[in-house]
Amino acid sequence: MDKENQDSPNQRETTAAANGWLVIVLTALVAVLLLKSIFDSISNRPNYADTDRVVTPRGELGEDEKATIEVFEKVAPSVVYIRTKGYQQTFDGSVASQEFASGTGFVWDEKGHIITNLHVVKDSFQRRDSQLEVQLADNRIFDAEFVGAVSKHDIAVLRIDAEPSQLVPITIGSSDDLRVGQKVLAIGNPFGFDRTLSTGVIGGLNRTVGTDDENILGGMIQTDAAINPGNSGGPLLDSAGRLIGVNSAIVSTSGASAGLGFAVAVNDVYQAVGLVFNEAASPPAPSMGVAILDTETARENGIPENLLAGGLVVLFVYPDTPASLSGLQGCRRQGNTVILGDQITAIDGQPTSTFDELKALLGNHKAGDTITLDVVRGTRKFQVPLTLEARKVLL
Repeated sequence: MDKENQDSPNQRETTAAANGWLVIVLTALVAVLLLKSIFDSISNRPNYADTDRVVTPRGELGEDEKATIEVFEKVAPSVVYIRTKGYQQTFDGSVASQEFASGTGFVWDEKGHIITNLHVVKDSFQRRDSQLEVQLADNRIFDAEFVGAVSKHDIAVLRIDAEPSQLVPITIGSSDDLRVGQKVLAIGNPFGFDRTLSTGVIGGLNRTVGTDDENILGGMIQTDAAINPGNSGGPLLDSAGRLIGVNSAIVSTSGASAGLGFAVAVNDVYQAVGLVFNEAASPPAPSMGVAILDTETARENGIPENLLAGGLVVLFVYPDTPASLSGLQGCRRQGNTVILGDQITAIDGQPTSTFDELKALLGNHKAGDTITLDVVRGTRKFQVPLTLEARKVLL
């Protein structure tokens, strides 16, 4: 080994000492700078105790801010808080009032009709002795009557006995000319915080979404406006304050807003409300308690129409109905695949493959009659006895 390239012990000690002093100097410098920063921060802090403190005027709000505020103040009186309440036995055997579900809705007309999502009020069907109530913007509370619903759009119609002067109907828009990127506003009651405003843009149109109760909703508006539990049933508005959708679903791994909210397009809402009004005007017909998959919904979900030719495909089974008690199953989604529900091929031995044929066959019966359904489920064929009930308007 070359001795000239080896450091002596004295040289190594000198180098280590120099490095140590360098670390000490750098540490002291950092401490001085830190103390100076703290001193400057304290010396420059405003004296908030000074009674002569000058408040800087805010100035005019921006035009976009003014427009948002105007829309909110115009529409907020139309938005309502919907609750399903009832009684439940407590651990000590007593009975206490309890809120089972809540959501948002809005005033449709001066006759007291309130629009919301079907899933917001479904607990009123599943729980005996439950009661729907609607709280208006002025905090007055009314008992609500369920008028009817259309499951394929997740839209329900309620009615309250309020004077026209107490109601502020929402302004109806159109979903024909919506554009991706246009501004939208949502008003609802997320987590019980009433009349909360969120804003965003339309992120997509004509989306198909599966819901937690295995319903399939097509033609949906996608938005990044914050939609959270409790927003369901509330209005989605355009920048003019017109109703363009009903907030209905979110896609999220946490169950809260993740920037993917979905609303039923207002044209579908208008159609659903019209169907409910027409059905409600007629005497109640006998019902099985199912919604039937139509060709339009099948097409929107990529289901070949030839699969519907052999019988009526059950889209959705309403809870606490003859169909649910008989074990019938509706469509459901697994990932991107739609699993078809039971297919009703005949009633009392008479083949049926269209909704008109179904109405005609049920028209020969009354509530309380028992019928026999021929059902296909996958590769199985079997018969199901079912006792009809007076139909709620559940389409």
